[in-house]
Amino acid sequence: MNSSDLNLRCGIRLAALLLALVTAPVRADDVPAPIDDTNAYQLLQLLNQNEALSAEISSLRGQIEELVESAERARKSQEKIAVDFDARIATIEAKPDVDTSEEKARIATLESRIRQLEDALNAMHEVVKTATQAPIETNTTETVYESALEKYRDGEYEAAVLDFQAFLQLYGDDPLSLNARYWLAEALLREGSYDNAIETGEMLLIDHPESQKAPDTMFLLGKAYLEKGDASGARGALEDLVATYPDSNPATKAQGLLDQLP
Repeated sequence: MNSSDLNLRCGIRLAALLLALVTAPVRADDVPAPIDDTNAYQLLQLLNQNEALSAEISSLRGQIEELVESAERARKSQEKIAVDFDARIATIEAKPDVDTSEEKARIATLESRIRQLEDALNAMHEVVKTATQAPIETNTTETVYESALEKYRDGEYEAAVLDFQAFLQLYGDDPLSLNARYWLAEALLREGSYDNAIETGEMLLIDHPESQKAPDTMFLLGKAYLEKGDASGARGALEDLVATYPDSNPATKAQGLLDQLP
């Protein structure tokens, strides 16, 4: 017998008892007594409590069913996550331990960049050391700048790149930094680092679009694109130069290159 049947039978018995008390006949020889409904009231209270208890049991059953369903959904979700995780691990473990050509090229590029940064750092240390040993009356920034430019003029492009990079790290706010950035781009171009030369030149134009070095920098970009084999990029840079600074010497040279492009 479940709790619902038990509650129902209790309710029926209580109702029957209440009805019997209310409708019980009074014999003629009985002595009249004052009406006392205490028992009836208590039975009504019990009946109400029984109904409230039944409602509460039903509510608890519904909550239990919801909790069971929620736990089941959580279990299935956890199983799916575990399956997906195992599949990913299996994919990673099944990947052959062989670098593709693209991965090798990327690694080589990163290693080269790291070496360049290390060289630049070493050059910076040398510049600092030289600057601290220079006489007080000497303009340190100008000395360092001229030293880097001298290396460029002597064809020591790799050394010039490192010195210009060190100069910009130390004296990035100096008035000579604009020229240092331009000659850094030129040294990178002569060194064969075309992408770095283009990036340096473009950043110079973004930061100083109307500087005196802008025409030369635009011509430098045209040359870098040509050296890289990008005729379309070269044409764009040279045409911009001719349109923006038509009377400049770099524009005259740019027009000569444009006439030779297919």
